[in-house]
Amino acid sequence: MVKDNPRVRTKSFWVPTEVAGERVFWMSLEHSLNRPSKKGPSLAEIVWSTGDVEDAFLALPPIVPARIRRDAQRLLRPWPDGRYTDAYWRSGGILNVFTPPWGEQEDEVWAAMLAEWQATAFADENARQEALRALEQRWNHTPHPFFAGLTPAQVMVGGGPQEADLADEFLYHLTQMHDGKPFASVGESLIQTLMLLRGWSCQPRADGRTPLGLIIAERDDLLARRERALRGEAE
Repeated sequence: MVKDNPRVRTKSFWVPTEVAGERVFWMSLEHSLNRPSKKGPSLAEIVWSTGDVEDAFLALPPIVPARIRRDAQRLLRPWPDGRYTDAYWRSGGILNVFTPPWGEQEDEVWAAMLAEWQATAFADENARQEALRALEQRWNHTPHPFFAGLTPAQVMVGGGPQEADLADEFLYHLTQMHDGKPFASVGESLIQTLMLLRGWSCQPRADGRTPLGLIIAERDDLLARRERALRGEAE
């Protein structure tokens, strides 16, 4: 047995590793940015509409720590026109906070797409580059095993208030099940945590919907709201 069992706390919750604790922090920040204020839109929606992060930050109390402001600025920066590679470092929400931080080097999905593009003959360089741009958008909107089946776009937009409540529900359940429990290794604690998460995420509620389905639906709604905000359309 290891002398010091994996045990990290975030808020009042137990998580198996420090990396998971850091990702829970990013997840919570994403939830906060997507939560509508009592007077109107969320901070994320303000930025999507105006393109001005500083304008959105006027809604923040002055006591908000500098680190939170810096991290929020990082999350709110404009999305790239091409592939959403920032998805690799974002939290991915409660479905992904316990998975390792994947990167482009490990991304077999993108590698396969790119190999297909490289093996294709095109009429000219313009057609070749146009096909690459289309391929990047295809990757952005393809469910990805790195992100528990979320698309990179769904990862980029972050979770909303409903996912925040679901995340707290699962983390409370995880804490009740695993806090103080001895583990032989960090790997064992992660495996048991992931098994618990996968079972919870697919368990139907009274209305027949699962946490996984609720999370995907809310992120799709946030993506639609982002598109409307970028077009300048009022809610």
